[in-house]
Amino acid sequence: MRKLALALALILLIPTPAYADPVGGTGWTLAFNDDFNGTAVDTAKWNFRTDVKGFSAQRPENVTVSGGLMSINLKQESFGGKSFTGGGLISKQGLRYGYYETRAKLNDGVGWHTSFWAMAGDGSTTFGPERRTEIDGFEIDSKSSPTALNTIHSGVHAWNGATDVHNVGTTYNSGLDLRQWHTYGFEWSETSVKFYVDGVLKHTAAYTPTQWTHDHINIWLTSIGYGTSPDPAFLPTSVQFDYIKFWQKDYYVDNDGPGAYGYSETGTWFDSTLTGWTVNSPTRYAQCHSAGHTATWRPNLAQAGNYQVFVHKIVHSGSDTNARYDIAGTTTYVNGTAGTTGWVSLGTHALAAGTASSVKLTSSGSGCARADAVKFVRV
Repeated sequence: MRKLALALALILLIPTPAYADPVGGTGWTLAFNDDFNGTAVDTAKWNFRTDVKGFSAQRPENVTVSGGLMSINLKQESFGGKSFTGGGLISKQGLRYGYYETRAKLNDGVGWHTSFWAMAGDGSTTFGPERRTEIDGFEIDSKSSPTALNTIHSGVHAWNGATDVHNVGTTYNSGLDLRQWHTYGFEWSETSVKFYVDGVLKHTAAYTPTQWTHDHINIWLTSIGYGTSPDPAFLPTSVQFDYIKFWQKDYYVDNDGPGAYGYSETGTWFDSTLTGWTVNSPTRYAQCHSAGHTATWRPNLAQAGNYQVFVHKIVHSGSDTNARYDIAGTTTYVNGTAGTTGWVSLGTHALAAGTASSVKLTSSGSGCARADAVKFVRV
């Protein structure tokens, strides 16, 4: 009986595994993760949150890794002109569409704002000039009453500098004790963000690239003193994270920014004033009325499979009327002066893993060939 009781106790102490595929479907690949199984923060993957905001200053020393968990230690101490300190981690890698998931356990005591969220930045400030998209997987304000610690906020912001130009989300009573372990996830696709708790869809927020800029975002796991001054009676304490995972299925290759890792040109190309598939994204055009200039988009596919491939066509009176696109031995001609601006299918193709596959645009000399983005959608 004693051995059985010990075994049960150990089982209760071990965090349960992640939901393998709460969003359904096939073709998902784990593209970024940290199980926090080491003895220190993996600084090849993470920056520390170091800003001073609200009621706390954030310190790298407050973030520890031990026993398969990452802990953000919350303290009453004088630092950076504040009486309390928090902290957090920000992924160095910028990510875009896919499914993001973590497992977290919140603290008791008022005054701490804990978040699993994503936005471009390095942790030194939350007002960086590079931010555009902000996705809040969860924002939770701690409470001194355990029965009150059940409110979750999830949502999406679009930033134009310091101006919040788009703010959609939901705040709700989860009915859960958030001091216990729960799994939180969000799936970001081209048209929306879906928010999950313990594998259950809780909210869907529309978020389209024709209205708002969809940039690459860094993952933030943080806790700061915010809203109400923290209660020293509950300090020191900690917020804990079991893991962070990001699964990817579709691949977008742009002509600029982090998404341009597989983009190349030959011949003569120029920057265009015409915007691309997501607001404010630049495009390129080849020397007009001149044939043979090429642009190539080469994804790095984690899995072999069938992908429907799309090129973003920019309709303009001066565009190439007979631009040639080649992929996997198939040729498609696209008239850039007809129809509407948007994604044009180049068909579904069986593509190998890695960088062997590509879409190649060749200008015909009839107008100006235009290069923006190509997407590979797993089917």
